[in-house]
Amino acid sequence: MIKGIGVIAAGLVLLPISAFADAAGNLAALLDGVDSIDTRFEQVILDRDGSRMQTATGHMLVKRPRQFRWHAEEPFEQLVVSDGDRVWVHDVDLEQVLERPLGEEVGETPALLLSGDSSKIAEEFEITEVAKQGRNITYQLKPKNKEQLFDVLEISFKGAQPSAMRLEDSLGQKTVFEFIKPKINIAIDATSFEFAIPEGVDVIRHE
Repeated sequence: MIKGIGVIAAGLVLLPISAFADAAGNLAALLDGVDSIDTRFEQVILDRDGSRMQTATGHMLVKRPRQFRWHAEEPFEQLVVSDGDRVWVHDVDLEQVLERPLGEEVGETPALLLSGDSSKIAEEFEITEVAKQGRNITYQLKPKNKEQLFDVLEISFKGAQPSAMRLEDSLGQKTVFEFIKPKINIAIDATSFEFAIPEGVDVIRHE
């Protein structure tokens, strides 16, 4: 196992700098072609051994710049909404809303990978192409800042459409998001990214 890791590491050392630059540019070009997304999703959380811990389903809307609506419906309802400036996280069962400014870094809010400034992604991540089959391609992003919420983020495309995202944290836990029949570059009403705090919930605000 150690020998195998050494071979992989050596291979990365031998890759020309242009390979990383090309991957970053190609990923930015794909992301620039996506102005909006409307999709169902399935979210699966796996432990470090690959055993399934939790599955959730829901609906996601994304629109540039920096607007998104993530509604996990089952088994625990949660709504995450950003209007581009602030983000609200509503845990329905807990009757609690967290409100805070939306940061600039993808590492802080992975949804910004799909809705933020793609030209800045290379500033935050080392980007490599890790899989390609026909028009299907996967990019791996490793944060340059080791204090981020995750160690590895991968995004896959089927042609021009984002099809999946995968995150892995320092403990080896993986979260996989599969996008189901995504529709890109369609009109999405601006009111989808507005959030009204429900009556009777606890509100936690961070500035």
